[in-house]
Amino acid sequence: MRDAKQILQEFQRQKDLLTAFLDQHENQKEMLRFIQSPTSGRLKELNHRFRQFCFECRFIHYMSKFIYFQSINTIRKLRRNQLHPLEEVPGEGVAVCGGEPEQGLIENEFGCPVLASAIERLTDLQQKVIHLHYQKGWKLRRIAESFRVTPQSISKTHRRALEEIKKRMESEKHA
Repeated sequence: MRDAKQILQEFQRQKDLLTAFLDQHENQKEMLRFIQSPTSGRLKELNHRFRQFCFECRFIHYMSKFIYFQSINTIRKLRRNQLHPLEEVPGEGVAVCGGEPEQGLIENEFGCPVLASAIERLTDLQQKVIHLHYQKGWKLRRIAESFRVTPQSISKTHRRALEEIKKRMESEKHA
């Protein structure tokens, strides 16, 4: 029969939960005692230690995952709070007051009355997207985050606004 140290070394070569359990010196001693003279009392003690070790491992794993996901959620909340909705950001408003565009401001911003006229006929959302993207230099993703909508939605609004502007400018050019 093999001696207790050889059996213990075989357990340690397996690289699993049992190996981690046996890496602790007290657990090694208890395992050696059980291998040398197996009794039901030593078996119960060894089982108790192993169950306690497994519980601690599961608890540590759970807590590490919990901390990981909480930190991700905290980072997301911080990023979300940095990009306020347009209504809350002073000085970031669009050239729209009470639902009506201000003619002079749009002309001054774009410097072209035909373009300003085409932009005036866009929806409020399209005007805001055009303003933030071209006047403020915001990326479409940032605009989407500020409106709390998907980037695809803002991209679609942006594309439709450009198509509408192009169509109106071409029709005014030929008029």
